[in-house]
Amino acid sequence: MRAFVLPLVAAAAVANAAYPGDIVQYWVDQSGILVNGTIIGGLQSPPSAWYAAIVQGAVYKAAYTSRHESLASQQLAVSHAAHNAIAWVFHGTRNYGAVDAALRAVIPAIGLDPSSADGKEAVKRGQDAARKVAEARYDDKINNFVDYVYGPKNPGVYQQSPGANAFPDTPQARYVVPFAGLGDISRFRSPAPPNVTDKEYEAYLLYVKEQGSQASAVRKSFDTDTAYFWRESSITVWNRLAHGVIGNSLATKVVESAKFYAQLNYALANAGFAAWDTKFYYNAWRPVTAIQRTDIWLSTGTNVSDPGWIPLLRPTPSHQDYPSTHSTFGGAAAAVIRLYNGGNDKISSTVSSNVTLDNRGVITRTFTNLTEAAEQNAASRVFGGIHFTFAGSAGIALGDAVARETLKRFDSHWDDF
Repeated sequence: MRAFVLPLVAAAAVANAAYPGDIVQYWVDQSGILVNGTIIGGLQSPPSAWYAAIVQGAVYKAAYTSRHESLASQQLAVSHAAHNAIAWVFHGTRNYGAVDAALRAVIPAIGLDPSSADGKEAVKRGQDAARKVAEARYDDKINNFVDYVYGPKNPGVYQQSPGANAFPDTPQARYVVPFAGLGDISRFRSPAPPNVTDKEYEAYLLYVKEQGSQASAVRKSFDTDTAYFWRESSITVWNRLAHGVIGNSLATKVVESAKFYAQLNYALANAGFAAWDTKFYYNAWRPVTAIQRTDIWLSTGTNVSDPGWIPLLRPTPSHQDYPSTHSTFGGAAAAVIRLYNGGNDKISSTVSSNVTLDNRGVITRTFTNLTEAAEQNAASRVFGGIHFTFAGSAGIALGDAVARETLKRFDSHWDDF
């Protein structure tokens, strides 16, 4: 995640000097640090995308209502909106002070005294924006209990993976009210995955078995790094990739920046809900379950059983294989960034991953094509041994479809939250 460095001394030396960076990007990064780091504790996906959409919805509301004010006033309003939205999501957590610290650190660089008349108005606009989002989302079904009953232990049916939680993560997420008035999310449901009785299924199984094994002898070093690089939350990586595309070009255009990141994170959240709808509808097993199964179940009669097989990325996430949510997020993010980029796939964005595994260290990648970035994101889960290839391709298509519809509805429904 981009380093948190503020020119506080310089800002304090110039009366009413606004924060020189993109204040929206600052809060995108801070909200990501707070949710994915050890400060507050992580959220599973899609709730992590739901959280980001709430924060960016509040930010855009504050920016829009402040659009006729000074740059510093817009930045202060946005900062208080982000602070209160984050605090609302994590209300009552013991490390709540970390949210305060992120706001306290940026106020001097904004240069507008919160206790001044203009400052007080900016603070109120930000707080009001966060309150409106909280009021809109307080009963959006994210907190509802939805039980889960495992299906029979037949080939193809999802079962608990080694090291996974006793039950699939957040089964209620497929019922959460989408952002931007998207309506019934099930209309985006992916086509059925390949059936285990299909002749082609063996090839899918053998590919992930060979490429995704912790002890793989065929996986290339670059592909191992791909699995590690994309291990981090796809939501935070794609937001940082977007930073690289936009750079500091919107630093003085707070409303434009806030709109873009609201679009991006609304699309990510909606894509997550759609992925969960498809996952729980088809209830498809993970590669580790298929490979460790001890009987012969392929229609070809091939015995692919390897009870000792371990995936590179472990443990396997606690939810169904199809589609890959990582890939769904990638398809959605690529669609939003592509639109901002004038429909062009060509970009230049250098991103470092914050997750280091197996003594591999920090991995940095430069992306020049959005489609290739989304495909690499999807392939990473196969190289990690936790998804079939068809789960990735379906995820990209699903995310793209959801994002396109979210973008189409955004201008008239963004404040539906």
